[in-house]
Amino acid sequence: MKKLKKPMLIIAAVTIAVLAGACNAKTADNAADGKKQLIYGMEAEIDRVNPVLDESQEIDALLFRGLTKPDEQNEVTPDLAESWTISEDLLTYSFKLRGDAIWQDGEKVTADDVVFTLEKILDPKTNTPITGEFREIAEVRATGDYEVEIKLHRPYPPLLDKLKVGIVPEHILDGENLAESEFNRNPVGNGPFRLKKWEGDGTIVLERNEQYYGKKPKLDEVVFKPVPDANTRLVQLKAGEIDLALLTPSQVKAVKKPDPIRIHEVDTADYRAVMYNLDMEIFRDPKVRQAISLAVDRDAMVEGILAGKGEAAYGPLQKSWAANPDAGSSDSPDPGRAAELLAESGWKKNSDGILENNGMLLSFELVAPAQDTVRVALANVVSQQLKPLGIDVQPKPVDQNAVKYDGEEALVIGWGSEFDPDDHTYRLFHSSEIGGGQYNFGKYRNDEVDRLLTEARTATDWDKRKAAYAHFQEVLAEDPPYTFLVYLDALYGVNEKVTGISGRTLGHHGFGILWNIEDWDKQAD
Repeated sequence: MKKLKKPMLIIAAVTIAVLAGACNAKTADNAADGKKQLIYGMEAEIDRVNPVLDESQEIDALLFRGLTKPDEQNEVTPDLAESWTISEDLLTYSFKLRGDAIWQDGEKVTADDVVFTLEKILDPKTNTPITGEFREIAEVRATGDYEVEIKLHRPYPPLLDKLKVGIVPEHILDGENLAESEFNRNPVGNGPFRLKKWEGDGTIVLERNEQYYGKKPKLDEVVFKPVPDANTRLVQLKAGEIDLALLTPSQVKAVKKPDPIRIHEVDTADYRAVMYNLDMEIFRDPKVRQAISLAVDRDAMVEGILAGKGEAAYGPLQKSWAANPDAGSSDSPDPGRAAELLAESGWKKNSDGILENNGMLLSFELVAPAQDTVRVALANVVSQQLKPLGIDVQPKPVDQNAVKYDGEEALVIGWGSEFDPDDHTYRLFHSSEIGGGQYNFGKYRNDEVDRLLTEARTATDWDKRKAAYAHFQEVLAEDPPYTFLVYLDALYGVNEKVTGISGRTLGHHGFGILWNIEDWDKQAD
């Protein structure tokens, strides 16, 4: 590494001091004018805000509300829809909207906005990855200014859960190309906050929406500030430059009593796994994927990488009411049985100690987003644990913006939903979700999985749904698209002056931490 010359060191020091001073000055200004401002240090910059195109951002629910919303137990409750009825054949849902919801430009939120939003999600031209969540909708129509009727192809119990998706304004977006609309950087919503400014460095400032129909937030502003480096997030938390950030397990140990931070440990449905690119011939035989799943030592990962802040993962529904505790679980690791499966599949070690089969080496790159230290560590440990078997895994950290989710040889993936079990199963493992920007990145195809996921999402009896999901998990364990590794606890560092945080089970990447933002508060200095 080159050493900086003395003049450059001075310039660098002055620059850092100026930048720190500017940031502290901005914080001081907010305190001086009496504003209660929460600054959230995000892992990545937000590119656009539009719930039709991407419903998995914390900022969405602050700006846009849906027909329903989840409560503290992740159960469905009314939001824009104040009530609804369901026909006896479970094919028609009739919603009555509240009449006091207003767009931030003063227009009323009406049934036409609901129809427009759902039709846009279903329109192939929109090219949104959430289309599959709404495919059971046959027709949606306004039956009055504040009444909406949704007709289904088949019964679809998860529908009410899906309808938490934010509604967007027809009067602004009608005729627009949603993917390219200026609206995505200048959103007009109906939620508890409204856009104040979107700065050049990616920082987004929201201010309280005084026209919001629901409970008024105690905070004046919420700031979404991109801080992709985990160590920088911790430094800024300690300095009071940000108020909220997701931390890694190793960072929690660095938080000391004098630091003005509290650690919130929250249970999640958030798992990490090795996703296989099933276009690659070396992964075609399920026995290879079974062997890898048997060989990895999950408990060692939980203790060594997560510092005990999580648990071993064996499937995608482990934290759900639909969990099948017997599917995929084993006395892991079992390298002996793993070696037997590989031998049955025709793999033998060559002179270099690497497994070979008809000229193919069992060798592949395992990509992990470089900014995610936990995923990078998991990739390294998987490589180490599989080496004695003769599997050559090459860990490959890649900038998170350069990861080709549907093109890497193998990828340390993260998923997990705290909502209905349909949420992160159908969209990930059903073959209809391959391509077109959808989420079956590994190109997984299994006819029985398709059948069971369809049965589970359309069965009207709870026990039948649970049975279908139980069987699905058994089939998935026999023909695994992923090697499931660990579930993570969400570890949020929070400014000690911030109150109101709830311990609801969270989703992928700790998603949902701001679900009750109206109750959050921040004490003045």
